Amino acid sequence: MNSARVMCRVGAAALVLALGGLAFTRATRASAVAAPAAAAHRGGYTDRAERDVQIAVWNTALVADPASALVLGQLAALHLQRGREGGTFDEYVEAERLARRSLARRTNRNSGTAATLISALLAQHRFTDARMVAVDLVAREPDVPEYRAALAEVAMELGDDVAADTLFRSVWASRGTLTIAARLARWLEINDHVPEARTLLMSAQADAMQRRDVAMETKAWFALRVGDLELRRGHLRAAEAAYTKGLVLEPDDPRLFAAMARLARERQRYDDVIRWGERAIGMQLDPATLGMVGDAYAMQGNAEKADEYFRTLEVAVSMQPGAYHRAWSLYLLDHGLRVNEVLRRAQDELRVRKDVYGYDVVAWALLKAGRGDEARAAMRAALRLKTPDPLLLRHARAMGLDVTSAQSEA
Repeated sequence: MNSARVMCRVGAAALVLALGGLAFTRATRASAVAAPAAAAHRGGYTDRAERDVQIAVWNTALVADPASALVLGQLAALHLQRGREGGTFDEYVEAERLARRSLARRTNRNSGTAATLISALLAQHRFTDARMVAVDLVAREPDVPEYRAALAEVAMELGDDVAADTLFRSVWASRGTLTIAARLARWLEINDHVPEARTLLMSAQADAMQRRDVAMETKAWFALRVGDLELRRGHLRAAEAAYTKGLVLEPDDPRLFAAMARLARERQRYDDVIRWGERAIGMQLDPATLGMVGDAYAMQGNAEKADEYFRTLEVAVSMQPGAYHRAWSLYLLDHGLRVNEVLRRAQDELRVRKDVYGYDVVAWALLKAGRGDEARAAMRAALRLKTPDPLLLRHARAMGLDVTSAQSEA
């Protein structure tokens, strides 16, 4: 059934919902003209409310035509966006389910849904599955640079450096596109081209801020990306400025709360770590943030509270859906816990996912297990792209490696 017939069958209920959403949007834009600061503060709520309306409309359409590839694809994209806007992990699972149903109906003129599926799988850290979809998509649409960039990101995450580099080079001329810019900037940073990465990311952020068709969550995400890059460079004031800009756009973004907690940890302001970290996990349970807050309580001498967070962390990770959790593994290793278990799981993952951070976890686990020579060999693989990440450099130095020499040897 074509899109016109689908929407004809949606009926009066969907029309009411759609008009309600339109009225809500117009009212919000009018208030933004009158009071821009207040409108910016409410931006996150506005986008999420609109997303709920849109999902309701398309669910009504799905009732009218349960086999429509168009409707299923639209719903998949909306659930993916709602997941990014602070929803639960289940949003990504639902996006995957709907996208697969849509693609089972047809792949012709349905490439956007395949791209949605790739993003949903990446969000679940299912990189091998994402690669299968991305390879097929690029084979069908080889001239679309956005799809090659998506495949490049998957290759980067899997540690296929040659494929990633080849694909990213092929999309360089299209680096002004937002999705390509974000992916390419990360690849540049990993390969120690930080000034170029920052320039590209800042340009993409400026473009996103000016566009009305870009969701508030996406604008805030670019602020997060800029802040994270600055934090890794040790530029704490610049990182804080970027995160603060993101919070103006999305005042209740748990990712930005967690980022502010990481910034506070770098400054050794443990009260702020706890304040920001607890706000983050109050909205979205993240093992890395749980561990950070627990450590902050320990630094304050509150062993009871720290132990409470550690127990919560164990439960959270045991219930964590999806792939093996690297942040949790590093937390355990830093505290000398379950070293052999972490090492086994990290080595299992490394058989498939050979990126620099996978080698770093294996190297750190080997060191904690007392296997220094093997740890240093793995750490050299982690340094092979000369990635200027303070985490990698700190681990390398703890193993007694000369970072410059190790990078050259890799």
